[in-house]
Amino acid sequence: MKAPNKHLIALINYLALVPLVYFIPTWLQPYLPENKLLQVSIIVAIIVPIISYIVMPLTMKRLNEKKE
Repeated sequence: MKAPNKHLIALINYLALVPLVYFIPTWLQPYLPENKLLQVSIIVAIIVPIISYIVMPLTMKRLNEKKE
């Protein structure tokens, strides 16, 4: 199984991150503490697993299906 093009993976990451970075902070703002560093840490702690464990595995599975 050949690995997908690095540029394609970067594009997929970008397309997945834009809505997450745009919407998640807005949705969580009422529940977050006032400390900006803590806010960013919590938001990143939510976004990174979404990308790592949901978006990229599903994307890689789809890309591998299309190659076969």
